[in-house]
Amino acid sequence: MTATMSADLSRLFFVAAPFTLLLSVAIDLFGPPAPVDMAKITGAQLFWRLAVPGLFSAFAQLWISNLLLRSAESPRTAFGAALVMFPVYLAAQFLFVLPISVAAALLAALPFGAGYAVLLVPGLYLFARLMFVAAAVAMIDRTSPIAILRRGWAISQDQALPLCLFLVIGVFSVIGIGILAESTGAAFDAGARLAGLVVIGNFGHAVLVGVGSCFITVGTAAAGAAAYRLMAR
Repeated sequence: MTATMSADLSRLFFVAAPFTLLLSVAIDLFGPPAPVDMAKITGAQLFWRLAVPGLFSAFAQLWISNLLLRSAESPRTAFGAALVMFPVYLAAQFLFVLPISVAAALLAALPFGAGYAVLLVPGLYLFARLMFVAAAVAMIDRTSPIAILRRGWAISQDQALPLCLFLVIGVFSVIGIGILAESTGAAFDAGARLAGLVVIGNFGHAVLVGVGSCFITVGTAAAGAAAYRLMAR
């Protein structure tokens, strides 16, 4: 079993790598610099540092979900299915995000960020119920955006609390992986610069951050697929 899991992890890593690791390296080396202050982020930084990686990661999650849940299909077939469902999946995400964004805008006037705090628990609950298994639902049912959200809500009806707890653990895990990847990359960069190897330092930093992004994408898709299998039985 260990050998099988290792083989699956290796395969999924290389599936996700072009959409996460390679993209992260390209943006880090050739794109706009990372924002120092999110309050002063530019349009170019928002597009290249957040929007583009998010879109590519979403597609990779669909492809991985299909490979895990429809193991009889070839990677090429799974890729084609993910390509077809990608706009549908994005539409489902938009339908989820839109009302939350409107509510956040309306509550933004509350002092000391109280409005965002009010949305935290309901937002976590809704994400767990509607979006946590959305990629898996999209690749299994291959249906409309609204149907994806309805299906996620239906199968998670009796698992809301475990999903929310798992989601909280997942969020902290993602943060931890991100911090580890960034700090390791920064340490490598600093060491390389001390040796006069500035280019190698920049490249190594970008690669290590990209590896962290790749593992986050694979882990998110695998967790959603596993949760779908458990709840849809």
